[in-house]
Amino acid sequence: MAMAWTRNIRRPVRIGPFLAGMFALLAAALFAGSGASAQGEKPLRIALATSISNEAVEIAASEAEAEGLKVELIEFNDWNTPNRAVADREADANLFQHIPFLAFTNANTGGDLVAIAPAFSTPFGLYSKKVKTLAELPDNAEIVFSGDAVNTARSLLLLQQAKLLDLKAGVGTQATLEDVVVWHKPLKITLLDGPQIARVLDDVDAAATYPTFAKLAGLDASSGLIFENDPIYAFQFVTRPDMRDDKRLRRFVDIYRNSAAVKDKLRSLYGTMVSFP
Repeated sequence: MAMAWTRNIRRPVRIGPFLAGMFALLAAALFAGSGASAQGEKPLRIALATSISNEAVEIAASEAEAEGLKVELIEFNDWNTPNRAVADREADANLFQHIPFLAFTNANTGGDLVAIAPAFSTPFGLYSKKVKTLAELPDNAEIVFSGDAVNTARSLLLLQQAKLLDLKAGVGTQATLEDVVVWHKPLKITLLDGPQIARVLDDVDAAATYPTFAKLAGLDASSGLIFENDPIYAFQFVTRPDMRDDKRLRRFVDIYRNSAAVKDKLRSLYGTMVSFP
């Protein structure tokens, strides 16, 4: 789903050949003197993954438009396409991932995308619609979390923090299910594509996920049974190396990071759960 925040309507104007030539010379002179480019007329394209936090990006895009910067937001319902869109130049940057996920993606695709600025951070939690405390989780409880390697590791570390299992020493953010050495409670683990977790929270005992998906499932963001909030997992603006210093992108990042309305929206979505690195 693409959300265009600007509409540029041009109407034809009839001019004579002499004036047309003069205008062409003037345009060329202005182009050479100012360093402007035709690309400046194109919208800055920001790829997103489904998230309630996209409401804050919409506010930043609206504020950018008010300042003369055209922005197009392109939302995807998975965590792979936003990076592919940037790499393939279908988007200029994206906002949906943290540095461990970006590093994993680059390593597995041969990509070289770079993080240029943090946007915001929220904790990662174990959420449930069936129990109110960790102690209430039954034996063989079904716990769902994202099947990608980075968020699987983060979920396992969270379950270890909850004393539901023990992992091999030192596995850290590379942990896999094969690294579980002790199950302190028998559990059924189900792996899904991360954005789909909100749809199944009614049917499982718990989910290790982000507050945004808990909210989409109708839960309060602060209602998790346990939380982890490592700053390495702050959500980042990510782009290609050639766009790292792009003036339009840097301007939009500044608008987002400095906007009081953006911060207010994120606080309204996540309450005290959100922070701004």
